[in-house]
Amino acid sequence: MSEEKEPSIEYCLGKESRETSNYEEMLKHAGHKIQVVSFPRGVQVLKVAMECVTCNRVLIEFDNPDYAE
Repeated sequence: MSEEKEPSIEYCLGKESRETSNYEEMLKHAGHKIQVVSFPRGVQVLKVAMECVTCNRVLIEFDNPDYAE
């Protein structure tokens, strides 16, 4: 039985400024063009991310817990 890993999450500025809430970070992108993109590696998807196209910033990303190198 394989051990399940919790998906890693990375917020837009979460690493740089712990004082700013996720609400405030997302609010900065209200009205911007947002898209969800996948990052394939071979035939598998390595991760998916929600990006602000307007700011060219990753808002949140999730690693594929089933990705096998």
